[in-house]
Amino acid sequence: MLKASTPQTATTVSQRRLGLVAVLFAVVLWAVAANMISSLLVAGVNPFELAVSSVPIATFGLAVVGSFRMKPEAKAMSLQQFILGLLFAGLIGANYLAIARLPVAVAILLLFTSPLMVVLWIALTTPSMPRRSVLAAMLLLIVGVVLVSKVVESNFSEFNGFGILIGLSSAVFFTTYNLQGERVGHSDETLGVMLKTFAVASAFWLTYQVAQGVPVTLLEPENIWKILYVGIAGTLLPYSLFFWGIQRVQTERAVVIATLEPVIASALAWLWFGQTLTFLQLIGGILIIIAVTALQLIKPSSQATAKID
Repeated sequence: MLKASTPQTATTVSQRRLGLVAVLFAVVLWAVAANMISSLLVAGVNPFELAVSSVPIATFGLAVVGSFRMKPEAKAMSLQQFILGLLFAGLIGANYLAIARLPVAVAILLLFTSPLMVVLWIALTTPSMPRRSVLAAMLLLIVGVVLVSKVVESNFSEFNGFGILIGLSSAVFFTTYNLQGERVGHSDETLGVMLKTFAVASAFWLTYQVAQGVPVTLLEPENIWKILYVGIAGTLLPYSLFFWGIQRVQTERAVVIATLEPVIASALAWLWFGQTLTFLQLIGGILIIIAVTALQLIKPSSQATAKID
């Protein structure tokens, strides 16, 4: 006998669908922004200077929205929220630096090896070994990263070890940011938490820039509109949508949807800059996407969450 759906159940399903749509929209915005970031870096903009501009722009935009939506009696920043802000600052910096050192598609593919970090953490912090299906997915993911990084290709001069290391570090930041964000964001002041996170990241990068001096290339007129785009459509909107979305769908499900970003970004990089992947890199990219999706579909979310916590 079929159970009749209650209003509460219908609302929950509706919220989950909205969360999935929000994450998907965030992924598209990230893919477009990645190529805009690449064009700025090609023009000579320092990746950290770009972080200095984009994060404060996003913070200002969020503050404007918050002035209409936030409650006057905002809560004080907690230590967990402060840590989330530092993780966000690290994520932005590592992501921009990876795009500067690697082709756009490769940088993003490495970013989305983050589920491997989660599985490794669980394996290291629990006495039981991961299931065979999980180990197989992990193996696919490792092979995919090796192929994407050109380690096995004959021309080793093309292997950018530092770029690969930075790309993988961005995955570490992405993983910890998402897990911390899922914990911190479960409150009645989601917008307030995001604003505090953005503010901490802004303070971090502005402090960095004070020690570096005036960013001359960043302030050139032809770069201003691109910087505004990265700040608003590449930082404020996608990270806000993704943060909002993972409050309604579990982080691992959001990451599955986010694996569409390398596909979209690769297509745009090919159209804008003529960047193409070699045959082995293409195979590696496909393996990464398959492995990331499989890791999330075969891992029970409740068990994983309990282990991570």
